[in-house]
Amino acid sequence: MQSFNTNTDSAIRGNVAIALGDLKDPRAVDPLIQALSDTDSGVRDNAAGSLGELNDSRAVEPLIRALSDTDSLVRAEAAWSLGKLKDTRAIEPLKSALNDQVNYVRSDAREALMKLGWHEIRSPA
Repeated sequence: MQSFNTNTDSAIRGNVAIALGDLKDPRAVDPLIQALSDTDSGVRDNAAGSLGELNDSRAVEPLIRALSDTDSLVRAEAAWSLGKLKDTRAIEPLKSALNDQVNYVRSDAREALMKLGWHEIRSPA
């Protein structure tokens, strides 16, 4: 599958990232992983979401790296996708994301951890 990062229009690249996820074709994983490094945060956000739809373990490490993206929407989408992938390699990075400064990133990380079977242990009051 050819890379779509050569198009100069970020809206087109973002829509391609969504379409690749909708295809559910494993050949889309590598171009979507490349899109996680796009200069446009919307493209990275769409790529992170689409990788969660593909259910391919090759996406786990790149999505873990995306938990550190400068854009909070990308971080949240990466957390959501890691929850869909249900790979235990994501547990520790998702636990770290519980300390994100943005509420919806923390919320998506918490949901992802629950999908992975991890539940916060609270000490008695």
